[in-house]
Amino acid sequence: MAGRPVDAARSLTAALDEIDRAGAAPSRERLELRCKTLITLALTEFMLSGVEAASARLAEAEEVVDDLGDDRLRARLDYQRANIHGRVGDLASAWDGIEGAVRRLDAFTEPEQCSVHLSRGMLAFELLRPQEALESFAEAARLAHALGGPAQEFMARHNEGYAAYLLGDIPRSLAGMARAEELESDVFTGPARLDRAQVLLEAGLVKEAVEALHAGLESLEGDGHDQMRAEFELALARAHRLLGHLDLAAGAAASARETYGRIGATAWAAKAMLVELLVDLDRQRRTRRTRQAQEDGTPESDLVRRVVGVGDATVALAAAATADELTEIATELGDPELADSARVVAAQALLLAGDAAGANTRLLSLERVSTGSLSDELDAAVVTAMTLVATGDLAPARRILVRASRRLAAGQQGSASLDLRTARAVHGARLSELDLELAVPRGSSSVLEALERWRSATDRLPSLGRPDDEQLAQLTEQLRAVRGHLRGESDPAQLRELHDHASRLERQIRDRDWALSRSGGSAQTVPVRVREAREHLRQVDRDLVWFFRHQGRIGAVGVIGGRAMMRDLVAADRAAELAQRIRVDLRTAATHHLGPLAGAVWSSLRASATELDDVLLRPWRSSRGLVVVTCPELSALPWALLPSMSGRPFTVALSLTSFARRGAPRPGAPAPPDGPGAPGVHVSVGPSVPRASSEGRTIVGTWGARARLAEPSRRDELVGALARPGVVHVAAHGTHQLESPLFSSLMLHDGPVFAHELQPTGVRADHVVLSACEVGLASARPGHESLGLALSLLSLGARSVVAAVSPVPDDVAATTMTRHHELLASGLPSDEALARAVAETEDVAAAFLNIGGQHRP
Repeated sequence: MAGRPVDAARSLTAALDEIDRAGAAPSRERLELRCKTLITLALTEFMLSGVEAASARLAEAEEVVDDLGDDRLRARLDYQRANIHGRVGDLASAWDGIEGAVRRLDAFTEPEQCSVHLSRGMLAFELLRPQEALESFAEAARLAHALGGPAQEFMARHNEGYAAYLLGDIPRSLAGMARAEELESDVFTGPARLDRAQVLLEAGLVKEAVEALHAGLESLEGDGHDQMRAEFELALARAHRLLGHLDLAAGAAASARETYGRIGATAWAAKAMLVELLVDLDRQRRTRRTRQAQEDGTPESDLVRRVVGVGDATVALAAAATADELTEIATELGDPELADSARVVAAQALLLAGDAAGANTRLLSLERVSTGSLSDELDAAVVTAMTLVATGDLAPARRILVRASRRLAAGQQGSASLDLRTARAVHGARLSELDLELAVPRGSSSVLEALERWRSATDRLPSLGRPDDEQLAQLTEQLRAVRGHLRGESDPAQLRELHDHASRLERQIRDRDWALSRSGGSAQTVPVRVREAREHLRQVDRDLVWFFRHQGRIGAVGVIGGRAMMRDLVAADRAAELAQRIRVDLRTAATHHLGPLAGAVWSSLRASATELDDVLLRPWRSSRGLVVVTCPELSALPWALLPSMSGRPFTVALSLTSFARRGAPRPGAPAPPDGPGAPGVHVSVGPSVPRASSEGRTIVGTWGARARLAEPSRRDELVGALARPGVVHVAAHGTHQLESPLFSSLMLHDGPVFAHELQPTGVRADHVVLSACEVGLASARPGHESLGLALSLLSLGARSVVAAVSPVPDDVAATTMTRHHELLASGLPSDEALARAVAETEDVAAAFLNIGGQHRP
């Protein structure tokens, strides 16, 4: 029947007609057959016509069961009733039914017993009974393994993965689902596809979840999949809302709600309605942010208005009333999780209507059910904090934000996957914005603490020591081969086919990476407080400027000469426009054959750089070297082109404490020796870089006996060098993958080395120099996180990285980098060595940045 309910209904109805036409008084055997047919038909009619049609068939079957007094048939009736009530969200009735089936388990065959335990496990999780759920899944897995049935084993393994998701263990969940997918079984995969998409959504991999959901919808061919289609659409609505695509979210939620209403799935219709309400509230917040300040003619002095917003009272109160009705429906259905979700939505609506007391009442009535969902927990936290602000309780609001940042950090523990760690930050975006809003009126120190709090929640070294995996290695080798064919192919049709093949392999590799991400042990980090980090700035004689977006403008907090201060600098749109103009002009200027255009390009570039310098840096009146922490509007900026930065040492850091942590001794590591025993210098070179060999030999000559040139250069040697303390230089072409940053790569003689390949061993190199191409670029992700090759090296443990954010001609790169090593070997710290090297060569060398920390040889 799976996947073909129309055919099943036709066959079952025909069978029922045949039984009824048999004539004479029905025998017990014929009554039993009729009852079983009605029970099965109830599910197909639910899928085709909704709960009322299904309930009518179940009522017919119950009459037969009562007449026969057959407990075995009653067990089957109870199980089907549980199945149908569970699908419409009537969890209390579903639990009664499943418990009735479990009490008469001997009425089922062993394969059927496995299904009963699987159903009980899923329902137990929905009702927040985790221990009972785990017991059921364990028994289902045992039975499936003993029976050797691939379909049953697939379901058991997959549901074990889903159970881990409901317990909040995302890596374990993805691993369990991956194990299930390795089994060859002829099962309807719609529910499994939906479950996996839900896990991706919770993991913060929102775009990937959208792709999976669309693929799942396309797989639902024919009639009879209304419930499943609606579930896919509801998940799509949630995903689009996270991405800020409100029109798409509203359309998907409305479509899901209409379908649920048509088939009588009351609880599910309520969930879809809640998403619609949230989208409407998001729209009101979006339109009021800048408008309110313009209307008041003031810098938004009313904190409550800035934090909560002011919506259309009529619309907001109507939304609150609808949410209250949904709370009552959820309570009647015995669904405390849905009831709490409705109360949170009602509170948000009342806040926008200006009724803080009403919002507080809704939050006080929360049952605080533990859903295992980090995103739900953080959503509730932001509404609670906003309500406290609206009622004037600022200190408790700040405490909630601090706890939420710790919860976000804890939710990322246990994963070695950079993909998962950076992605999950999306669920903390609203909280971090609220934290900053509360911090700005309290001054520079509070702003610095707030910015650090949320950056530190995600800027932690991941788990290391993940074992090598044969499947992942094979997939990566295939990708290397495909990339090699791409370089030599010119036929458009073949190129398209190879690109498609590479994309499929990348998806498989990411899936495997997520599944393996829980295998490693925990890496130790050096905890650094803001106060200690400020002291580190003083010790290394550096100032700090940390840029952030606030109320449509770029502001910054600085630590200048040890003193914290804050500045409002420039409109965010203007800063982003100037930064983009600089990036484009520098990329154009890197071409040596500009001819008569050269003057115009450099004139435009310098004008933009001067204007940006005037608004971003000169107000600080700092003459020391700088640590710069950027915001998305200013990312990948060639800072050395700004006039006040010419020849000035600077580091682009992930945060203040991140910069300080990279200057502290590694946990448990002895002090580095001087002389012959000092950490080594490894040089890798790549093909098709004309000056790579001479560049490598010059660098080896600079460092002497400590240095080694690997030529031809191979992947294993580079990965091994990066896993050891010391300096690593790579003179090879690289590629930044915009859509899949973990597949950014460096091209060596045996093929590309991908960023994701560095995760099992980690990176312990003190200073990594990437002298070619633009591998200093990073792709922004929802939640203000970024990922790319240089940032991957830092996240995996590198102390500092030199990389370019724009193409640099090979001769300029070679000259600049060999000079950088000369100055570094003379004892200068990495930021100063790079600043001098850039100042002594052509202006296009300003694309090179010292990122992460300051390496002192």
